[in-house]
Amino acid sequence: MRKLLWLTAAALLAAGCSSASGREAAAENVPDPRPLGGALHFTAAESAALHRAEEQGVKRCMESRGLDYSVVPGGDARRTATASPYGLLTRGRAAQDGYGLTVQRLKKPPADPNAQRVSALSERARRAWDEALKGAPDGPREEIALKDGPTVSVPTDSCVAVARRALYGASWERSYYTLQHVSNAIVRDTLDHALVRAAERKWAACMRDEGFRYRHREDPLKALRQRLDSAGSDTAALRAAGKEELRIAVRDAACQAEAGLAEQVLRAQKEVEKALPRARTAVLKDLRTARQAALSRAARETPVSNLADKGRTT
Repeated sequence: MRKLLWLTAAALLAAGCSSASGREAAAENVPDPRPLGGALHFTAAESAALHRAEEQGVKRCMESRGLDYSVVPGGDARRTATASPYGLLTRGRAAQDGYGLTVQRLKKPPADPNAQRVSALSERARRAWDEALKGAPDGPREEIALKDGPTVSVPTDSCVAVARRALYGASWERSYYTLQHVSNAIVRDTLDHALVRAAERKWAACMRDEGFRYRHREDPLKALRQRLDSAGSDTAALRAAGKEELRIAVRDAACQAEAGLAEQVLRAQKEVEKALPRARTAVLKDLRTARQAALSRAARETPVSNLADKGRTT
């Protein structure tokens, strides 16, 4: 039996958080592949700073229209930042957080400080507030047609749109949605690559040796979600599900390492990206420029002493 790292479910459920970071993969000497060189990926601290800056922009816009608005706190930036687009697990993250399913189920979303005030408004005033924030159904919109994909319709006069333009620049939405569409295609084609399929067969064989008859990497997640759904609000059942999640996840991570899955994903991704049209290069350059400018603006608006705190979860 392979030596595997164990952690009790009580630790996961009591802590309700992860100290995992984007440095995990490097510390364990395994790749952390992300499409397009990670151009669409932000660290927990970056995400938190950008969220705060955007919310401040929304607040200014709403108040300029004579409407009260309180800044909405961000969600779990750390867990989002460490999640792999390919479902890859490090041993450390698996032992500490499993797949993140039980913690996610137990963690309450941040409260919206505007909810109570808005609910007290008349129906007409509430609709006006919502439309100022998110845009009116019949208001002006930017239509972004994605190649071989859907058309994304983005409001342009909402306070969210105003704040995002001020933070990221006028071309951000088009560049972002275009490259997100490309990124999704890269992930899809990489996961379907022969190198990755071969590594996943090795993973499945390793999991069988550990007593789990999974054919696909999604199988344990599906089974655990069903178990969590069945547990409902039963504390004992949720704790048992959390313990089982950790038990499976640490074996999953060990088998991914034994199969060299992360390394094969990285190799396959490089081959997939070589086939990308060169026309995407200009869009990628524009997005990276806008991204850096947004991070600089966010840093000016968010005190440096708060950046580390914004990246933490409690």
